[in-house]
Amino acid sequence: MASFAKFGQPIANLFLASVHYLLLRNPNENLARYYPSITKRQSEEIPFELFKNFCLTHENRIKDALSTKIVQTNVINRCSYLMPIFSQIIARENKSTTLIDIGTSAGLTLNFDRYEYWYNGHKMYGNSEVIIKSNIISDTTCDIVKIEQPLTKIGIDQHIIDPTDPEEILWLKALIWPDQLDRYKAMEEALQLNELKKINYVQASSIRDFENQILEMDQVQNLIIYATHVLYQFPEVEKDNFCEMLERIGKKRDYYFLSVEGTKALLDRNNSNETVIELTRYKDAHKSRIFVAETNGHGNWIKWKNPLFISSHIPNPTTNT
Repeated sequence: MASFAKFGQPIANLFLASVHYLLLRNPNENLARYYPSITKRQSEEIPFELFKNFCLTHENRIKDALSTKIVQTNVINRCSYLMPIFSQIIARENKSTTLIDIGTSAGLTLNFDRYEYWYNGHKMYGNSEVIIKSNIISDTTCDIVKIEQPLTKIGIDQHIIDPTDPEEILWLKALIWPDQLDRYKAMEEALQLNELKKINYVQASSIRDFENQILEMDQVQNLIIYATHVLYQFPEVEKDNFCEMLERIGKKRDYYFLSVEGTKALLDRNNSNETVIELTRYKDAHKSRIFVAETNGHGNWIKWKNPLFISSHIPNPTTNT
């Protein structure tokens, strides 16, 4: 069944999400009793035979989901590192800021400034029903600064998820691992925020579409572009095209690009085995990079490498310290 997944998709994620999707639509199935996302309680049992029989019974529906859907998550907890980094950049620039999320999905990380943040069990910032929790596993940290400057939020994706469409949101929830109840609660609360209506969603089918949209932005404003766990799904040629696009934009305007990936290029460049958080600044057609932190796919922990990246001078040339 899994072989019916679209080419280039994470097969295990897509297969398990397809099963989860059917159960969310039919919560009275026997198998659903073992899914915490449905029962709202954890289960110690893994009923493989029941799982297998369910898959065989619903084989055609699973194949249909595998062949038509993609892994397009919206992991809100990644804001655990986005908020400190963005708030520091915005405070330093001290002017209206446009944020562009590449691979935005439903745009939920763009509302990073509307969430509540807890680190190592202690509340650090905000008052919200959307709770972001993470552990700092380094000796240094990166503070959150109150954002007082106006923000413009733009989400770009080849497949925009409509946060008001129940069917699309059901698939988005199906992609959450069934035992991660905090993620379910955070997503449900984030989907209720009125701020979602203020996001400008842009559907783009090519790198050139991304570039044209970015170049339309007001050059007077501070610009931050970011991509979290997006480039790993790009074919190598498209990764190269994306990087070339960033270089072209950097020759025409100043901006920041935050990349959070586990791609070979980032791992090798920063001598890391974890997901790398790397900040690139384009200033006066000059590029400088900083290895900001390491994390994991869900932002459950952060190891800050360079919390001083918001100083008035970004080191140049590239530094990994």
